[in-house]
Amino acid sequence: MLAAVVGVAVVARVGYVLVVLDDVESGFDALWYLLQGSLIEGGTGYVVPTSIFGRETVPTASFPPAYPAWQALWQAVVGGGETSARLAGIVPGAVTVVLTGVLGRRLLGAGAGLLAAALVALDPALVAVDGSSMSENLAVPLTAAAVLVALRIAHDGVRGSWLVALGVLGGVATLTRQDLLLLAGLLAVVAVVLAPARAEGRSVRRVEAVVAVAVVAALVVAPWVWRNHERLGTWAISTTSPSSALAGSNCESTYHGVGLGSWDHDCVLAATPAGDPTEVEVAAAQRDAGIDHLRANLDRLPLVLAARQARVWALWDPADLAARDADETRSRDVQVVARAVEGPVLLAGAGGLVLLVRRRREARVTLVPFAVVAASAAATYGNPRFNSIAHPMAAVGLAALVGWLVDQRRPPPPRTVTSPVPSP
Repeated sequence: MLAAVVGVAVVARVGYVLVVLDDVESGFDALWYLLQGSLIEGGTGYVVPTSIFGRETVPTASFPPAYPAWQALWQAVVGGGETSARLAGIVPGAVTVVLTGVLGRRLLGAGAGLLAAALVALDPALVAVDGSSMSENLAVPLTAAAVLVALRIAHDGVRGSWLVALGVLGGVATLTRQDLLLLAGLLAVVAVVLAPARAEGRSVRRVEAVVAVAVVAALVVAPWVWRNHERLGTWAISTTSPSSALAGSNCESTYHGVGLGSWDHDCVLAATPAGDPTEVEVAAAQRDAGIDHLRANLDRLPLVLAARQARVWALWDPADLAARDADETRSRDVQVVARAVEGPVLLAGAGGLVLLVRRRREARVTLVPFAVVAASAAATYGNPRFNSIAHPMAAVGLAALVGWLVDQRRPPPPRTVTSPVPSP
């Protein structure tokens, strides 16, 4: 049955790319990933795409490397081009469905696992993510896999192999989206605290386990950071990706008016120095502009933070959110519908997870992606595509909620009345 659900997910994503996105132009980030993947696949390496037209190629760390590497692998096997790049999300999408089904089965049983997998297979927001040619479609299955490993630790106990697996997944997730830097650490803390252990030396062993996960994740990320130091002169996972997020989300238009809590490309352009600065200089200028505006407008920060959370959880005006989605290789019409239902669905899913946690304490690991999304939005800006990593968890929560509602509607078992035993 799970294979059939995966088949439905693949058909939905292929149909979305070929039909819905047929006349939709790719956004800047999607084009950048497409070109970068082509350059890696062709042997040019990780360089500024436009620099291949100059006298020498220029190394870059503008975005983390994992998704461009996936695009390169996909294009080497399937072929290049815009449609091919969009279809690269089929495999991560299918893996997400499988992992959601396994997660639901471990926590709720086979039937609920299939329901959770089906919800993810036809989730309009995830279908759009998988067809967007952007890093979220790789981040979602990596997050689901990390949560599944954390669940094993929380339920079965601390084992070296599971700690290594969690660290590797956390490291690769960080190299996919830098805002997932918190993922492995938070999952490790929650899972290790919940894991069964002997009382003697308990706290020491738990600290060691969390440190082990952090060390493994750091070892995965370290070669890329060292490369950036050697080639670009900066110890960074990415350069302009976080700095442009900071500059674009901390400016006049995102602290007031219709753009409150969002991101503005014009603010990024205004913070970018003129002339021919290096990538590192651009990142520093953008970062400074964002921080300066934040410090000068601390009185607006509570309202901005609230708006960011409302946006990231799709609790904002669906038409406004959809209009901004249109710049990210998405159909505006589809996104209006998706954003209208996404917020209530996520809230219901989170409620289902809370009910589940009351019965199975190890299920608390499923709440970690929600915390990561909230932290990411607070640090940058509110965009519903950031919440995609929480959708598989919400699907499991919805399956739990459905099971709870069914149980509530069942009539109570008949009471057995026993006749009193007569006294002799």
